[in-house]
Amino acid sequence: MFDITSMLGNSNTNSNNSLGSFSFTDYAAIKNGSYGKLVKSYYGGTDKANYEAKAASAKSSDSAKTKASTEVDKTGLTQIKKDADELRASAEALNKDDLWKGADGKADTAKITSAVKDFADKYNKVIDQSSKVSSKEIAQDMSYMTGMTDTFSKVLGKIGITVGDDGKLSVDDEKLKKADTATLKTLFDGFGTYGSQIADKAGSIYRDADMSSTIYGSNATTTSALSSVYNQFV
Repeated sequence: MFDITSMLGNSNTNSNNSLGSFSFTDYAAIKNGSYGKLVKSYYGGTDKANYEAKAASAKSSDSAKTKASTEVDKTGLTQIKKDADELRASAEALNKDDLWKGADGKADTAKITSAVKDFADKYNKVIDQSSKVSSKEIAQDMSYMTGMTDTFSKVLGKIGITVGDDGKLSVDDEKLKKADTATLKTLFDGFGTYGSQIADKAGSIYRDADMSSTIYGSNATTTSALSSVYNQFV
C-alpha cells in the first residue's frame, strides 16, 4: 500500500525507486486504477450509483414543485374564468330591453337596482381573483377594464357607485334607488355603453384564462417540457 499524500504533494523522495517526488510504485497504482479509487475515498467522493440516485431525487423534487405550482395557477385561472363569465352575464342582463320597459312601458326600478348591485358584486370578484393569477394577457385585460371604470367614475357616482382606491365598486343603495333612469340607461343600456364594454372585456378575460389554463395543462406537461428545453440552454 502506498501513501496517497505522497502523490498529492507531500512525498518523501526514495532514491532507489523514484524520479524526483514521483515513484514507479505510484505510477503502477495509477495505471491499474487503484489511485483513482483512493482519491475518491480520500476526498469523500460518491460513486456513480449514489450520484445518480441523488440526481434522480432532485429531479423528482423539482418536478413535484413545478406540478404543485402549476396546479395552484390552474386553480386560480379556473376561478377567474367563472368570475369573468358571471360578470359578462351580469353586464349583458343590464342591456336587455325588458329591464327598461316593463308591462306599463316604464323601467322597473327595483329590478334595475338589483341588477346594478349584482353587476358591482361580480365586478369586484373579478378584481379580487385577478391578483391571484399570473397572466400577462389577463393583466392587460384588467388594466383596460379598470381604466374604463375610471373613465366613467363621475357618471357612476351620480347613480351611487363609488370607485375605491383598490378598484372595487361600492354601491349606495339609497342613492341608486333614486338614480335618474336616463343616466342608468346611458351607463348600461345599448352598444358602446360602460356596461357593454365591461361585458366585452369580461369575455376577453374568460378566453385568456381558458387559453392559459390549456397551456399549463392538468399535469404540468407543457410547463415541464418548456422548463426542460430552457434548462438545456442556461
